[in-house]
Amino acid sequence: MKRSVFRALMIATCLMGYAFPGSARAEEKGHGHGAGPHDGTLTDWGGGAYHVEFTVDHGKKEATVYIIGSDEKSPSPIKAQTIQLFIDDPETELDLVAKPLPGEAAGLSSRFVGSHATIGIVKEFSGTISGVVEGTPYTGDFKEEPHGAHGHGHAHGHSHGDDDALVWRGEPRQHAGLEIKLGHHGKKLHGGKEVEPAVSITRGGQPVSDAKVFNALVAKDGTTVLVREVATTYEPTTDEEPAHYAQGGLIIPKGTTEAIVRFRIVPAAGDATTFDMVIPVE
Repeated sequence: MKRSVFRALMIATCLMGYAFPGSARAEEKGHGHGAGPHDGTLTDWGGGAYHVEFTVDHGKKEATVYIIGSDEKSPSPIKAQTIQLFIDDPETELDLVAKPLPGEAAGLSSRFVGSHATIGIVKEFSGTISGVVEGTPYTGDFKEEPHGAHGHGHAHGHSHGDDDALVWRGEPRQHAGLEIKLGHHGKKLHGGKEVEPAVSITRGGQPVSDAKVFNALVAKDGTTVLVREVATTYEPTTDEEPAHYAQGGLIIPKGTTEAIVRFRIVPAAGDATTFDMVIPVE
């Protein structure tokens, strides 16, 4: 199964056709963590609400992911039977099965384990770890790199360099006294890869942070849903970017040459509205 299909199925299975308000991706832009408590690669789920630590046993061809709390040290058991692991190269996807640590309550686990023939092929890894915690889907990207004498890994959130720069498309839209700009991260979009839509909402030139924004991916016929609606997260203004709503990533199916991102915007005061944004895909 290709990554696009795997991620699309994961999203559809987790969300069952609707979006959870707390949907979250790794929020730390360009922020790396050192080795985790099990000497693995550590990355965020939900901007630090959870951390996930990726470890690998090359001899057993086995991957283990630990769910860790905001302190980056303590186990944080979740109610889940599996979480999903995707490794970029060689392209591998598998379910990691709950294997609770001693003393963890029934039905909860902070450890998830899986094996695959490709696990022992390479010494460095990058990929994605996805799961659902209390109805909220979480996704975090990780990258393992050599570090010092012990080869400790570092995990990186998505960079906002040229490949992830904010791109606004079309003229700003107006609704309920709001100015709404639609766009996405990344100057070039590719089939089989993720697009991260972005929405800027201002009133009188000031960012609006209390709206709810959802996005879905629709075929160019305007009817066929490619990826069901997911929620976004508000990101305050930084030195790199203006305030905007993002982190509702959508996997573009391979072979797609053009698609529509459908935004549903629910202001704190006023009626909800929907806007479509056509995106070219390479």
